[in-house]
Amino acid sequence: MTKATAKDNPLKIVARDNAAVAGTAINQADGNPVAGDPVAGEDSDSLFRAIFDQAAVGICYSDFAGNFIRVNQRFCDITGYQASELEGRNFAAITHPDDVDLDERQGNDLIAGRRGPYTMEKRYRQKNGGMVWVRMTVTLARSRSGAPQRLIGVIEDISDVMRAEQALKRSEQRLQEAQRIARLGAWEIDHADGSRVWSDEVFAILELDRATQSNFYLAFENAIHPDDREKVARVYARSLADHTPFDMNYRIVMPDGRIKHVEVHGRTFYSDDGKPARSIGTVQDVTAQKLGEIALRQAKESAEMANRAKSDFVANMSHELRTPLNAVLGFAQLLEAEIAGKLNDQQRAYLGCIRAGGEHLLELIKDILEFAKIDAGRIGLKIETVDAHAVIAAVRPLIGRMAATREIDLQTPGDSPGPQVRSDNVRLRQILLNLVSNAIKYNRRGGRVVVSCGAGPAGFLRISVEDNGQGIPPERQAELFTPFNRLGAEAQAIEGTGIGLALAKRLTEVMGGTIGCRSIYGKGSTFWVDLPLADAAPAPAVTATLTVPPAVAQVARRILYIEDNPAHVRLIEAAFGQFPHLALTIVHTPELGLEAMRSLQPHLILLDLSDREKGEAAGHRRLLALARERVVPVLDLGANPAPESATEHCEHADSVDIPRLLAEIARLAP
Repeated sequence: MTKATAKDNPLKIVARDNAAVAGTAINQADGNPVAGDPVAGEDSDSLFRAIFDQAAVGICYSDFAGNFIRVNQRFCDITGYQASELEGRNFAAITHPDDVDLDERQGNDLIAGRRGPYTMEKRYRQKNGGMVWVRMTVTLARSRSGAPQRLIGVIEDISDVMRAEQALKRSEQRLQEAQRIARLGAWEIDHADGSRVWSDEVFAILELDRATQSNFYLAFENAIHPDDREKVARVYARSLADHTPFDMNYRIVMPDGRIKHVEVHGRTFYSDDGKPARSIGTVQDVTAQKLGEIALRQAKESAEMANRAKSDFVANMSHELRTPLNAVLGFAQLLEAEIAGKLNDQQRAYLGCIRAGGEHLLELIKDILEFAKIDAGRIGLKIETVDAHAVIAAVRPLIGRMAATREIDLQTPGDSPGPQVRSDNVRLRQILLNLVSNAIKYNRRGGRVVVSCGAGPAGFLRISVEDNGQGIPPERQAELFTPFNRLGAEAQAIEGTGIGLALAKRLTEVMGGTIGCRSIYGKGSTFWVDLPLADAAPAPAVTATLTVPPAVAQVARRILYIEDNPAHVRLIEAAFGQFPHLALTIVHTPELGLEAMRSLQPHLILLDLSDREKGEAAGHRRLLALARERVVPVLDLGANPAPESATEHCEHADSVDIPRLLAEIARLAP
């Protein structure tokens, strides 16, 4: 160690602002429709169920005895149990024994009114025997009269955080041990005579030659980055004034201009009169760690940005990708029809190859686009009451030829009305078409496929597709629903993209359902979809007859329509022109719409938000905000489906379902 005196240079060290610790805020709702809400009732209930089932955090309802009443899918994912295994079970059965007492005491205090909602970290015992750390917030749900009704728990998996904290603690312990046995940069200040002592490692960190340095203090102060000197001095001065240790991170500048990051820890000892006597501490080069953190953060941000850009790009490429491919397929069909002349067998075989390859590529493009739209949050859904038997019956003709070719006995429910679920008709048909086609493709010749409906978890209908094919090896079943993973089927002469099951899973989940599989290798597989059951008395379907709903016929209603597409304007004008009680005002920009809202005071606003850029524009945001302020219903025509045969029925629809539109006007503007 070397000692030097700097009488004319008062020490200016220390600076680290207190770190801010960010917590997690969780928003909760009791799920009861709000009086006067235009979407209250069946749609609100369906929306709540969808939010509950798709929430990114676990949610559980329990009675005052701690028995689970209902859990969502994320809670099941965290604990490893199915919802049916948890409902009716006591929380203590899956809680670590050391955490039961505290949780129970806080819950009892909450029920008794001795405390408000509470948050705690606890451990759940998973079904597979593992242990998962969670952060749980528990609040009390009350009835409309204010009486305590049940407990609501919101659960966040913090296993990664706990592992990171434990890893950090172990790292700190190793560092402390290393500091004891290794030569860390050490320094000491004698406040009585102003002398400084540095270890050799301090010179190494600063990249200074001990032999050429006569003023240690000046060299140290000059090495601090100019932008950090005030902070260093402030923190050190505060530690002296408060008689507290100091810890700080700051930058130092090397003789050649390079920048390093150092971490400094120190403590000051005081004389009997309270004046500082000496300060000691360590300095460590943490440049690699800091640069690693910066690189990791930048890589994460870049990856997220690239993923968003990819999703946006692919989601906007539907027309550009499909148009030329549809042209290829269309001309191939014209040639096969021999409009341009007779074909010989070889030419017909070539066209067959063109069509088969083109159709396979078109299916792949459609699936990828669907995936991208879900990722980008642009998937359009029309959730309504759907007859499960009717959807299955609609799938059968589409798959019958494939079943006959492979001599598969395809068994489906009869034509009688079946159980009703809340789902998107077209998307459900898409899901079942994928499951049934897989059951046929991967079955043995002469096999059997059975499509049936049965009871699922409470409040859900289970639609099952069972086959007696080869089944899935146990070691590969965990890979199901992974995009582009065909579980080795690519080695067989069976067409497929490997994306169908993954897409079916995503579509099922965005509709508030779940999808799963049971398979016994060598005997067959059963894939199932659970969807929410519809209410006992579903709303009657809207017919295709252009009749005026009673509410519209009785009272004139002022309708404001914001649209800049002439074709769409002509369509709405023609449809509404038959009904004198609908006073339609059309403007072409959201800015004009704002003026019209103030003067017209409409009962309902029509606009098309299917274009995301349009929906996010400032003018539309102001228009929607004013509509909310004045409690004026807004009907998004972009959510109106084209005919059910359309594959893009909710995204940028080119046609409007007029009967449904009139029914919505009757509902929203009675």
